[in-house]
Amino acid sequence: MILFLLLFSINIPAGNILSDNADSASVNRYEQVLDSLFDSLYNAGNNSEKERINNEIIIRFEKALAIKESFSFPFDSLKNIGKIISPDKKLRLFTWNIPFSDGTHKYYGFIQYYPPRAKDFSVYRLTDKKAGIDLPEEKILSDTNWVGALYYEIVESRHGGVTYYTLLGFDFNNLLTSKKIIDILYFSSDTIPVFGKPVFNYQDKLLDRIIFEYSSKVSMSLKYNENLKMIIYDHLSPSKPSYKDHYMFYGPDFSYDGLEFRDGTWNEVRDIDVRNPAY
Repeated sequence: MILFLLLFSINIPAGNILSDNADSASVNRYEQVLDSLFDSLYNAGNNSEKERINNEIIIRFEKALAIKESFSFPFDSLKNIGKIISPDKKLRLFTWNIPFSDGTHKYYGFIQYYPPRAKDFSVYRLTDKKAGIDLPEEKILSDTNWVGALYYEIVESRHGGVTYYTLLGFDFNNLLTSKKIIDILYFSSDTIPVFGKPVFNYQDKLLDRIIFEYSSKVSMSLKYNENLKMIIYDHLSPSKPSYKDHYMFYGPDFSYDGLEFRDGTWNEVRDIDVRNPAY
């Protein structure tokens, strides 16, 4: 399993950092430097060295993403980070992580976003603060107070004139458990990123996000089914009833649940029959 897939808030109009004649060649040069830095990060021997290299990555990445041509640049050389773009092509997310020697992980990332009617995009740096967030399922958060994850899919929905980006992500968490996260991102006043909203009707609660925790020894499926217009995921349960709430013993039990977006809310649908070919 790749450990390196896959921050003070900024809202930087692209082009304000580098000169106006910065072009795709400049982005390509940044990509080459970033590729080398990520290689060094993977091979760093201790936590302090990882953090030092990562600080260089953040500085260079921020500059690269401020160049106008960067929004359409594929960054193909950066193999081990999360790179996803929304269906409406207005939102792009980059995420990566550092695994520390104690088995914990910290996450980093950037948002590129074209606000409605804007001629240029903005760049936001993501700051992982999950270590200090109690009950994250019940918190409205921001780019400066973020539950870090490696995002791999965006589901776009609209309700009440607002575009909502539902994000599917993965968190290595620690040596005992992993997590899958369903979060929601939208932009207040068209420019302020907001993570979380009480739109997840899950297990008889209305949550701001859903976090699944399970044994690090197993895998959990969480993905959007375009045909069904539903998020489909493994139902998790303990290997023995006595292990209830001890998530290091949780894993898929060969049943499936889902979430369906109706009237601005993601609603739980239990016990989906996967024998249906549409699933």
